[in-house]
Amino acid sequence: MSSIPPELEFADDDGDNRLERRNRRIRVVAWVVVVSLIIAGGGSTVLLTLFG
Repeated sequence: MSSIPPELEFADDDGDNRLERRNRRIRVVAWVVVVSLIIAGGGSTVLLTLFG
C-alpha cells in the first residue's frame, strides 16, 4: 500500500492545469490593459479636441 495521500497522488497532473490557468489569466490581463489604453487614449483625444 502506498503512503501517498489521495489528494497528492496525482499532483504532477496539476502542474499543466496550473500553467494553463496562469497563461489564461495573463492573456486576460493583457487584453484588459490594451483595451483600457485604447479607451484612455481615445478619451484624451476627444477632450483635447473639445477643449483644444
